[in-house]
Amino acid sequence: MEAAAPGQNRTGSGRNPGDTKLMLAAVRELSPPGPISTRQSERERLSYISGADCVGSIPKPVSLTAGAMKKAAAKLQGVSPNVFTDKIGERIAFERAGTRLYEALIAKYVALVDKEGDPLPAPEESGGDGGAASAGESSLDLLHRFRAEELAHFRMLCDVAKELGADPTAQTPSADVIATASMGLLQVITDPRTTLAHSLNALLTAELTDNAGWELLQELAVEAGQDSLVRQFSQALADEQQHRVVVTAWVKSLVMDAAGTPPV
Repeated sequence: MEAAAPGQNRTGSGRNPGDTKLMLAAVRELSPPGPISTRQSERERLSYISGADCVGSIPKPVSLTAGAMKKAAAKLQGVSPNVFTDKIGERIAFERAGTRLYEALIAKYVALVDKEGDPLPAPEESGGDGGAASAGESSLDLLHRFRAEELAHFRMLCDVAKELGADPTAQTPSADVIATASMGLLQVITDPRTTLAHSLNALLTAELTDNAGWELLQELAVEAGQDSLVRQFSQALADEQQHRVVVTAWVKSLVMDAAGTPPV
């Protein structure tokens, strides 16, 4: 399963200079004599943007009593409850997606091991794993543990949302946006044609985003004076930092191995 090997790739124009000349000649022949104004289309685009509704809205608290709403707001001193709820919803959506990403990667990893042997170096040999691997823990063990940690983060966030009077099943605006943004990552990993290196690179994109998201959520919890949430979010961030370090090392190892250069 070597994606970097030469093949029947016909997407470039360099191997067909004659056809390229014909195509450019057709462009010159069929193009309008003067420049085309795009002002009208730009005005249309701006009108759609200025007149569009929001992606979604922040759901009302599960309990609509005035006392419950005041209690939820009091828990978040100095931070907008709506913003905090929105970012909690975003992380819920992304941790759910992260769990699915690891499940898909595990399936691909197992299939490739059965076909070609283990393509990943042992955790202690991958370099810079930040102590993520325990004694005797294989690469597959690490993948399963990372998947379990993503699921644990998802469940923890659902509990936090409930404590704040929010509905963890509701799709907040940021949750909607991040779910859409992450769809392509899952498509990469579940595509049977992609290599393990391709899949790990997509996963690395997710882990970099996840790390930044947890850092921001931790800062919001600090500003809100929520020491208990700060501790929980700090642990989740530490987990995600390990994921990022290990996945980065795996990507580097596979790419450098394919290039014939031992990783430094």
